[in-house]
Amino acid sequence: MESLRMDVSSNNLANVDTAGFQKQTAHIYSLPETPIHRVHQKTSRLLGVLGTGALVDGSRSSFAPGALRTTGNPLDCALIGHGFFAVSTPEGTRYTRDGRFTVSESGLLATLSGHLVRGEQGSIYVGEGDVLINERGEVLVDGEMVDRLLIVEFNDRDALVRRGANLFEAQPEAGTPFRYRATVAPGTIELANVNVVSEMVNLINIQRSYEANQKVIQAFDETLGKIINEV
Repeated sequence: MESLRMDVSSNNLANVDTAGFQKQTAHIYSLPETPIHRVHQKTSRLLGVLGTGALVDGSRSSFAPGALRTTGNPLDCALIGHGFFAVSTPEGTRYTRDGRFTVSESGLLATLSGHLVRGEQGSIYVGEGDVLINERGEVLVDGEMVDRLLIVEFNDRDALVRRGANLFEAQPEAGTPFRYRATVAPGTIELANVNVVSEMVNLINIQRSYEANQKVIQAFDETLGKIINEV
C-alpha cells in the first residue's frame, strides 16, 4: 500500500514540468471492521471490533485545471475549464490537455510527439501558411479558417486510462465522447496540476508511515518468536 502511494507521488513530482499532466492519487479503502466476542459457557460478550486492513484500488487521475503559462507561440493553446484535445496515434484516438502543437513535414497540425491533431473535419492541413488558433478553437491559415479543433468531453472521466505522461484512452465506461465548446487560450500552455510542496509533504508522510509499519512488523515477529520458543 505504501509502495503504491510512494510510486504515485514520485511520478507526480517527475512530471511537474510536463505540460497538460494530470496528477494521480492513490485510492485506498478501509475494509469492514469485524466484531470480536468472548464466548464462555454459552454466553457471548462483545469485546470490541477488529480492523481487517485496507484495500488498494489503484490510482485515479485528478482533472483539476493546472496553471497557465503564456508562451506567445501561435501554435500553443490551453483549454479553459473542461475538455480534451483529440489526437490520432498508431494505437487509435487519444485525448490530451497538452496544447503544444507544431506543423509536421506534411503540413499537418501535430503534437510535439508527432501525433496528428484532430479537427472537426479530420486531420488539419495548414501547409506553410501563417497559422493562428483563436479562442473558439478555430484554426486560421493566412486569415482563412480551415477547421476547428476537435475538443471533446466525457460523461465519466474516471474511465479514462492514462497512456504515457499526458495521453488518455477512453474505455467504454467513459461513454461516447461528445463535442465540447471550451474556451481556448491562444499562445498559452497548461502546466501540470501538481503542487510540488504538497507532493513533497506526501512523500515525507509516506516515508514515516512506511517506517512505522516496519516497526510494527518487527514487533509481531519478535512476539511470534517468543511464543514459538517459550510456549
